[in-house]
Amino acid sequence: MLPKKPDEIVDRDEDWKILERFARPSPIGTPGSGVAALAGRRRTGKSYLLQRFADATGGFYFEARLEETLAEAQERFREELITYDPSRAAELSALSVAAHGTWDRLLKIAMDATFSRSEGNRIPPFVIDEFPYLLRDTPHLQSIVKSVYDTRSFRRGEIGKPGIWVGYYDRLIEGRMLLCGSAMSVIHELGHGSRPLFGRLTFQLTVDPFDHVDMARFWGIEDRRVAFTLFAALGGAPGYRDPLMERTGLPVPQTMEELDAWLTEALLRPQPRFFTEAEIDRLLHEDPRITDKDIYRQAMKAISEGNATLTKIGGAIGRAKEETDGIVARLVAMRYVDEWRDLLRPRDYLFRLNDPIVRFHHAVVESCMRDVARGATTPDDAWRDAQQRFRSQVIGPMFEQIATWSAFRLLYNRTDLGSDGWALVPDPANRTTHEVDYIGLAHNTSGRPKGSTITVIGETKATERPRGLKDLERLRHIRALLAKDHKAENAVLAIFSMHGFSEHLRQAAKEAPDEIALFDLDDVYRYREPSF
Repeated sequence: MLPKKPDEIVDRDEDWKILERFARPSPIGTPGSGVAALAGRRRTGKSYLLQRFADATGGFYFEARLEETLAEAQERFREELITYDPSRAAELSALSVAAHGTWDRLLKIAMDATFSRSEGNRIPPFVIDEFPYLLRDTPHLQSIVKSVYDTRSFRRGEIGKPGIWVGYYDRLIEGRMLLCGSAMSVIHELGHGSRPLFGRLTFQLTVDPFDHVDMARFWGIEDRRVAFTLFAALGGAPGYRDPLMERTGLPVPQTMEELDAWLTEALLRPQPRFFTEAEIDRLLHEDPRITDKDIYRQAMKAISEGNATLTKIGGAIGRAKEETDGIVARLVAMRYVDEWRDLLRPRDYLFRLNDPIVRFHHAVVESCMRDVARGATTPDDAWRDAQQRFRSQVIGPMFEQIATWSAFRLLYNRTDLGSDGWALVPDPANRTTHEVDYIGLAHNTSGRPKGSTITVIGETKATERPRGLKDLERLRHIRALLAKDHKAENAVLAIFSMHGFSEHLRQAAKEAPDEIALFDLDDVYRYREPSF
């Protein structure tokens, strides 16, 4: 039987089910290999997940290392495979590392070794973690993996037939191979039409960071304001917890006072090196194709300063629009930058920082790191001085993010809600444009400049005052503007506030429950539960 997901793995239920299905034999009994790809940015827990899955199913797990040469990687692979299956020691020891044909033989032996441990409905997987690192010295490794898959054209038992080869192999190879990596753009491109593995991958899975709910659960923080503030600074990558706990020597913060001290120790101490600065360097090292890392740092800094279009980003970094397009596209593929398309005008889009560590670094750390490092100010004073920037550039965007994540679940059984996003709404009479944080469309409509059926118009606010009737009037004004070109007159007006609502606004919501929906931080954390 296939093992159930270990209790210590938080969330990842669907990921585990996908891996379980991959480890089963073909339901129609077709022999041959299966190949799948799994991506995830650094510290999301993908390696932990794959290690536990390989352990639970009796598979073989190998993690490539960026700093290793071809010979070193193959030597370590051989040694770890001998440990996994000592019966193959003689065959493996006879291979010369860094020689022609070594990788194809190593992959064949690994597939044979794992497949030989199959039992019933379980085929132990062969996992190559950080696969993109191996492509640096062996670009044709993708073609070797393709040949492993393509040997399914042989019949079972058809071995050594003279003159018949499929790529690198002359017999059927069976098993399950999982290719994984932090270089997300490389892993995602494995299945593209121009790549050898096009049409051969069983699936391409992305392991995302935890959302705000699972992050609070993983850290063991019950106070939602504390949990959210920490989430705004670090995001949901579970791999940050243990190294930062060791760095601070402090327990998990449970109050806002403890959190201030914790963040100061974790992220604003210059020795050993500012954590966020070192982390950005490591994040950029994930993609081995990035050589000029400084230009990517500059682009992220430009976006953090409010340059949201290719033209403005290019102007800030001194590059032509065409070159800037490639730089930003790589950052989007790596998930450090988001491309926000206007729901009502899909051709219009803006770029925003997506990675919380990068956002925190540019908003808080970068402005004070030199003074802190030189002793001109203390980390505690730097943190106090950075509070306004932290609220506007870190807390605000993250609250908008988690509110819009949660909005669909909170509103779906209150109105007809098929798709959602954000939009810019022109206001010619006042010579301005309103940015609407959340727009919901009915199931039978799509986003376009005119004629959409708009069912929700929402706003998110993290400012430290309760939201009031002025916020409601603003949304009513925007609804009237949208109603000129769309069916929007009955749209629900949703206000998400981190710090609650005035009594007047609460009373208005009671009097018009079909028109007004109010959600606070507790609601945003309860978004998985039915709300009405």
